[in-house]
Formats: sequence, structure tokens, C-alpha cells
Amino acid sequence: MGVGGAFHLLLVCLSPALLSAVRINGDGQEVLYLAEGDNVRLGCPYVLDPEDYGPNGLDIEWMQVNSDPAHHRENVFLSYQDKRINHGNLPHLQQRVRFAASDPSQYDASINLMNLQVSDTATYECRVKKTTMATRKVIVTVQARPAVPMCWTEGHMTRGNDVVLKCYANGGSQPLSYKWAKISGHHYPYRAGSYTSQHSYHSELSYQESFHSSINQGDLVLKDISRADDGLYQCTVANNVGYSVCVVEVKVSDSRRIGVIIGAILGSLLALGCLAVGIWGLVCCCCGGSGAGGARGASGYGNGGGVGGGACGDLASEIREDAVAPGCKASGRGSRVTHLLGYPTQNVSRSLRRKYAPPPCGGPENV
Repeated sequence: MGVGGAFHLLLVCLSPALLSAVRINGDGQEVLYLAEGDNVRLGCPYVLDPEDYGPNGLDIEWMQVNSDPAHHRENVFLSYQDKRINHGNLPHLQQRVRFAASDPSQYDASINLMNLQVSDTATYECRVKKTTMATRKVIVTVQARPAVPMCWTEGHMTRGNDVVLKCYANGGSQPLSYKWAKISGHHYPYRAGSYTSQHSYHSELSYQESFHSSINQGDLVLKDISRADDGLYQCTVANNVGYSVCVVEVKVSDSRRIGVIIGAILGSLLALGCLAVGIWGLVCCCCGGSGAGGARGASGYGNGGGVGGGACGDLASEIREDAVAPGCKASGRGSRVTHLLGYPTQNVSRSLRRKYAPPPCGGPENV
């Protein structure tokens, strides 16, 4: 037998000892992008050779591996040994991590990590030891979802102008990508908010056009706008773990039509003002003339209105000349009453007439 045959025989004899007693199912390494606040299961199912069945001598460890070669450290934060579960030296994980199975010796060393924080970003390694050791790594990157963005417009929404649609999210792990889309629908299909799945709100809307921001992040410029640009525009801010949306409405108006409407309103107001001034002047003219005439003719009923009293004053003077003052009684010789009745009035003593008769009128007949 040659040297080659002897070496081959040696490999055959040693092959059972070279076989792994522990094997972990699944890929050797997994990469996950997760959102802050989520829960995740890091899988580590394993199998044992028949001769290694049983919990005796089984050792399971979960650790964070520092990716910096200059500071390579292995921080064990959860382990199973001698049928006991032990928490390691990472206090910020102790209340948020546990084995997925109540008994990790039943071929499942997976763990549940809850309420993920950005600081949990790391490489996690599962080690299962029996006669041999098997390992599996999971690279976890925890990011914050984009904050709910603000949407607004800059520029006058009149035909022929340029309008800028603005979108800004004040929060979220970088890099953030911005995208605008014109949507159609009878109503706002959703409120502005943060989503992890497109299926949570896309059922009631359809996209007419999609635009990628071309100036600054979040800005979309609409040039020479017209009525064809009317509609709802949605801004989507996204990163590796989620996205948020907001909506702004564009409604273009005709500048010429607005000018005509404003001119008509101003013309109507001017006409009403002129009419009011005319009425006010007429009232002041009449009332002012009457007052002047009355003041100047207050010396007696027989005198007319004052000089320059106007039509109102003349009319008042004529009425005063023809009327008999209240309480006056016609008297004297040749009285009109005696003449009309055809017989003389009854004689009344002079003293009684003086006592009960009203004061004489100031007309010329009593002089």
C-alpha cells in the first residue's frame, strides 16, 4: 500500500470524529433592518446528533459582538447552562430579552427582543455547545421611522405662476427619501401619519403621476400652473424601516376673473357711497332752512319766516299766517262770528269776560 492509500484510510477512520455533533438550521448570517419600538425574534434552532441527545453538557450563549476589530469584545447577555437561564452584563437588555422557548434544551435557542431601541443596533451571535460548537450571527440595525411630515405651498396659486410644494419631516433615521405623487379620489383617503405597510391606506386612492424631488429634498416645483394642476398632492418620506405621508391641495384660480370681481365690488361700493352722500345733503338742506326761518320769525305768528329761509321756511310762514293760535277767540266790533250768525252774541258782564276770556289774539283786528 502506498503513502496515498494509507492517508486515505486514515481519513476514513477519523471521519466520524470530524462530523459536527451540533448544527444550527438556517443561514449562517442574517441582516435585519428594524424600526424603533418593534419586537423581533432572532432565530437559532439547532439539532443534535443521536449520541448527543439530552440536556447534559448543553451550553447556549447569546452575545453582542463589537464590529470594531480594535475593540473586539463579546458581551454575553443571555445564556443557558446546567438547566438554568442566566442574564449577562448588559442591564439595558435584561428586561427586554428572553428565550422564545420555555426550555431552550428542546432544540430551539431563539430569543425575543422587545421594544427595540436605536442603541440595540449590533451584531448578535448565537452559540450552541455540546461535543462541538455551532454559531449563527444576526446583524440588527434599528432605525427610527420618519416623523409625520409637514406639507405646505409657497407662491400665489394663480394661472401662469410658479408654485413650490414643500415637505419636511423633522425626525427619522437617515437617509430619508422624499417623493411626491398626484393622487385622485373624492375624499382624503387617510390622515397624515406614519405607516409601515402600503396596504394600510392605499386601498382608496390611485396615483395619477409621480414626481421625484429635483431641487432640495422635499421640494417640488410646479411651473406655469393652470387648472390642469388642480388636485391633491401626496408627499412620502421613507427610510429603510418605514415611511410617513402628508397631503396638500393645489387649486389654481384665474387672475383676470379675480380682477373683474374685485372691480365690480369696488364700483358697487363707490355707487352706494355717492347715493348716501346725496341723500344726506338733501336732508341737511331742508332741515337747515326750516330751522333758520323758525328762529328769525319767532316774534309773532303773523310774521313770515326769516330772510333766506328757503322753501321749507316759506311754507311754515304761510301756515302760521292763516292759522288761528290755539286758545284765541274772535272778539271786537264787526266780529266775523256775529256777522256769520246773524244775531249779536249774548251780553256777558265785563268782569266775567275779563276773568274767563282767553288772551286776545295778536292779529291786526284787535288793535
